[in-house]
Amino acid sequence: MDLRHLSTFVAVAEEGSFSRAADRLRIAQSAVSRTIRDLERDLGRQLFDRSTHHVALTQAGHATLDSARAALAAVDTLRVTADDAGDCIRCPHDGQKNGLVEAF
Repeated sequence: MDLRHLSTFVAVAEEGSFSRAADRLRIAQSAVSRTIRDLERDLGRQLFDRSTHHVALTQAGHATLDSARAALAAVDTLRVTADDAGDCIRCPHDGQKNGLVEAF
């Protein structure tokens, strides 16, 4: 599991649609579907009910959503903390710092 799985999960949950989540993330809908399927396999739980045109969270999806949001927020905090600390190893020529790797 990596941050891409979590950010895709949150996007689908918030958008209520795989296609709108794909637009939001600027990736193909098939990539969104594959990422969610991989996350569901990793967790051993179905996160979305896909039986209607509107995608709905399952009980497991509802239980997981707050933790996914918290994990993404923690990573954002980590990035800010690291940026504030300085000691840039590979800074672009314009002086901005590179972001952290998106996967663990």
